[in-house]
Amino acid sequence: MKIDLKMIKDLAESIEKYNLNEVVVESEGAKVTLKKENKVVQPEQVIVAKTPAVTAAVDFVQEEVAPKQEEVKEEIEGEVITSPMVGTFYKSSAPGNPPFVAEGQSVSSGETLCIIEAMKLMNEVKAHKNCTIVKILVEDGELVKKGDKLFVIK
Repeated sequence: MKIDLKMIKDLAESIEKYNLNEVVVESEGAKVTLKKENKVVQPEQVIVAKTPAVTAAVDFVQEEVAPKQEEVKEEIEGEVITSPMVGTFYKSSAPGNPPFVAEGQSVSSGETLCIIEAMKLMNEVKAHKNCTIVKILVEDGELVKKGDKLFVIK
């Protein structure tokens, strides 16, 4: 099955238009599942034959489906920590657990700042040096793409 960006966009629009929670398309050994969570449509699972061309197309589709992150309206001085990948941003290890960090908190090098979930894998984002969290720029459960600003630190 050839991954068709237009088809993915049409499916994502259908989820909103018809108030669906999930759409699954299977063809020629490939499966694409889109699920609606927190009013964000994102590819939940993609299983395809292992070819570099298809993998690149899937990464492109994930970036296209991801909503654009709004620019920070106020200028905040400090260094910015960005997302290393496309995925869902989580402030804590599980719902109901305390967040890893809070604004104004001092953290040590190597300390976990957040988790980015990508394709059911939980990836920790850690502080690369001792610092203070000035501002958290994204909301819990928000879809982020590679390079989106997550934290401002000093």
